[in-house]
Amino acid sequence: MHLKVYRIDGTKKLVAACDRELINTTIKDSDIEITISDKFYGTQTATEEELAEALKDADNANLMGKKVIEAAEKCGAIQKEDCIYINGIPHVQIL
Repeated sequence: MHLKVYRIDGTKKLVAACDRELINTTIKDSDIEITISDKFYGTQTATEEELAEALKDADNANLMGKKVIEAAEKCGAIQKEDCIYINGIPHVQIL
């Protein structure tokens, strides 16, 4: 999985993570089209444990893909019911 952590105003923390195979692809559904870019999700790969650690104190998160969602659910950051699906790909935003 790809993981990128942003610091906003030096205090807020945004975690962006997606499955590796989704990087630099576009997914479409009837009303939505999302480009999953390494510019946003980063180029650094991470483990489930690194994602869990990053999510511990995150103020916001943008999570995309089955593996990332499973890892976030496993560490208690989200519940699967929080997901929306875009062409079968799970996506969650923690605000």
